[in-house]
Amino acid sequence: MWGRLYGLIGKEFAQMLRDPVVLFLIFWLTTLEVAMCTMAIGMDVKNLKLGLVDNDRTEVSRAFVRELTSADTFVLAGAFASPRDAERRFRRGQLDALVEVPPNFGARVTGGRRATVGVVVDGSNADVAARARAYIVEMTSRFAAARYAGATVMAKGVQPAVRVWYNPNLTNTNFVALAMIAQAGFMLAVVLPAAGLVREKQSGTLEQIRVTPIRAHEMFIAKVLPPVVVSTGALFPSLLVARLLGVPVSGDLLTFVALNLIFLLSAVSIGVFVACVTSTLQQALLTSFFGLFPLLFLSGSVTPIESMPRWLQMGAEASPLRHGIAIITGLFLKGAGWSELWPHAVALALIGVSLFSASWWLFRRQW
Repeated sequence: MWGRLYGLIGKEFAQMLRDPVVLFLIFWLTTLEVAMCTMAIGMDVKNLKLGLVDNDRTEVSRAFVRELTSADTFVLAGAFASPRDAERRFRRGQLDALVEVPPNFGARVTGGRRATVGVVVDGSNADVAARARAYIVEMTSRFAAARYAGATVMAKGVQPAVRVWYNPNLTNTNFVALAMIAQAGFMLAVVLPAAGLVREKQSGTLEQIRVTPIRAHEMFIAKVLPPVVVSTGALFPSLLVARLLGVPVSGDLLTFVALNLIFLLSAVSIGVFVACVTSTLQQALLTSFFGLFPLLFLSGSVTPIESMPRWLQMGAEASPLRHGIAIITGLFLKGAGWSELWPHAVALALIGVSLFSASWWLFRRQW
């Protein structure tokens, strides 16, 4: 049996590594796509076009505007006499936000009295509008606290002391990079076994193998093991790209490799199941992508799982990608270990065992 199994596994590796399309797919998903998507999908909003209506024209109002444009969040795009003059720029998409400084702003702030600032935000893009509003509120509070920390108006009430853990700069780059690494490994682990097994069906070689002494379980193992090994090996170029992007490594890499192996096995089980219920390569690829997109949206990489309806949150627990992202972000960003991540490992094991059992039953009936 071991000789037959060795020959089958060698055949699978040879077919996989001699295919230039497969090699290009592995290289693309694990390196270029991770880097490109990390830089393109980042949710950090920068260089927003800011308009200004300064009705005060004092040193305090100018200092306030300098505070708003001190970081790379806002770029001063123009000054206007009134908000009505800026309306045309808003309609053309040439402004993202407008700040109106009222008269006597400097005198009220200097005297410790309450001063209000008008803010108009282009809401055509809700995400950009929400972030622009939040940035303006944060920078306004920072300006008041830094310039007039001793004023009476600032001393009253509750003053929160906020500390941000795991991501002090509040950038989304680290999370996006890690999520893309998990998605690349997941896609490879699903597509490779599905394409490999269906290709045997479509070319007729599976019928030839059936008349040989090769047993069904030997063929099944030979179709499962190479994609797991290749997907695990493809992980390391992705980690190199993440390192170049500045993603920190707070956890143990050996723990990550072990948990990632469980994650890849659950993903391979999906690919094998798809191959067992399809007959052609086109059917397998269409079925794979039909399932990949819902699993992607339920993974928490696009929107937080907590913001989904309750029934979708329950469905997300059946997505291996959801647990894979939780594992990689927990290990890299928080330094989590087995004691924190074992529930995700158990969930992945249950998903893998269930799908492997169903796939084996179907494969054995077709053998």
